[in-house]
Amino acid sequence: MAGFTIHLAVGVQYIEKHKNEIENEQEFIKGIIAPDLNETMTDIEKDKSKSHYGKWGSYNYCIDFNKFLDNKTVDIKKDYFKGYFLHLLTDYYFYKIDFLNECTRIIKCNDTFYHDYDCLNETLLKKYSKIDKYELNSIKKYMNILKEEPKYLKFNKIINFIEKISSFDIESEVKIIKEKGMEGLK
Repeated sequence: MAGFTIHLAVGVQYIEKHKNEIENEQEFIKGIIAPDLNETMTDIEKDKSKSHYGKWGSYNYCIDFNKFLDNKTVDIKKDYFKGYFLHLLTDYYFYKIDFLNECTRIIKCNDTFYHDYDCLNETLLKKYSKIDKYELNSIKKYMNILKEEPKYLKFNKIINFIEKISSFDIESEVKIIKEKGMEGLK
């Protein structure tokens, strides 16, 4: 999963770029963090396969977007589920497209991105200061700050990624997935 701060930065930038689309920003942000933080879970890592609608673990990730979109409880017109969908889309692009080389290096080194997320958090929180506008007490304990250089992730590449994903149109992405499946995402 991309780190919480990356997901939140994508979310606040999406709201900024799509002003007329999101009516309830707090619900959208709740959806953005929901797949990684289910408050009924006792462990943040518990059952990511269910919350991410696919296979999750050992950097072998697969998200079944149709399973998410076909879920009877999902109403993609609601801001919460728009945020949830954008979270899944962010993870898909992070692991399968934009940071595939970094993921390969992580696997070879038997490492994780958590150190890098902690190294990037402070700068991302400053750059995307609107994140502070939202009630995030449930995840602040996971947004650690390290004053070190990240090992794998580069700040400029993360910024470009955030800007790219936040520019997507959710409705268009849903349509592409329904018509072309995963092959439609690039």
